[in-house]
Amino acid sequence: MQKLMRSKTLRRLAQTATGPLIVSGLALLALDVARRVFRHTQLFCPTEEPAISWDPAAYGIPPERVEEHWMETDDGELLYGWYCRAKQPMASALFCHGNTGNLTTIANVIPHLLDSGINVLLFDYRGFGRSTGTPSLSGVVADGVTAARYHDRIRPHDKTSILYGYSLGGAIAAQVTKQRTFDGLILQSTFTNLRELARVTFPRIPLHLVSGNFFDTLAVVRKLDIPVLILHGTDDETIPAWMAHRLFDACTGPKEIRIVKGGLHKDLFVRDGDQLVWAVNRFAATLPLIPHKRPPKPPLFDQLIDAAFRWVRRHLRARTAHGTL
Repeated sequence: MQKLMRSKTLRRLAQTATGPLIVSGLALLALDVARRVFRHTQLFCPTEEPAISWDPAAYGIPPERVEEHWMETDDGELLYGWYCRAKQPMASALFCHGNTGNLTTIANVIPHLLDSGINVLLFDYRGFGRSTGTPSLSGVVADGVTAARYHDRIRPHDKTSILYGYSLGGAIAAQVTKQRTFDGLILQSTFTNLRELARVTFPRIPLHLVSGNFFDTLAVVRKLDIPVLILHGTDDETIPAWMAHRLFDACTGPKEIRIVKGGLHKDLFVRDGDQLVWAVNRFAATLPLIPHKRPPKPPLFDQLIDAAFRWVRRHLRARTAHGTL
């Protein structure tokens, strides 16, 4: 009798708990779907076609000052880029662009940086423009590290090096500083972290609870000791200006901030080009030249695995190009 009563009690408890468990499971599933949609629709929006053309002259960059480059990642992807040279360079920068389009989407900013006396290596992440592969959180950071390594090979070493990140590129650049050395960092229209960005983008959905903190720029700048210049617009409709002030307040090393009145997310150099060129020029001119330490080589086994991945990727690309797949 007692066994029968115990069995009925357990059955009632199970039935009572089933409803809340199903609801909780569906809620978690919905949040996970929203998180994936957020990452794919808000973080990565690449295009293969150029904004105008693949001719740098279409964006005001003198063709004689541009070199095309291809950079191979450790896992065998090929990244496409332009190295643009100023007439009298005082520094050389690696430019990490935003989440939409490709390098041509932001190419109209490059003449302003050249006017400020800075060489620029502008490149596309995997899956953007002419670069191979598919973008991912870890993949775009690895691409930034690859481009930083390549930039160190081709830049003039008697000039200071700058890491320049725009929008999502600022968050990527912050992660790159953990692995590569630069003399200065410029963050233009950059968010603090994914959680706060999710709150702004989806204020009525608790997406921040599952968005993760992979791109936590705020945490990085708290530990940086190199000079940082922050550029932002007061009316940025994508990343609010208060994020720029939070990043500035968190910086523990030398820092500057310039807020463009009325500036939106994509038009800072259109609204205040001369003043921003002056600010970037002054920032570059005051940077100390830091001896760059080469990171230690990975273990031999890891090098062999990376080499195998690169060989497989090259083989697959060659077969695809010849229509054999």
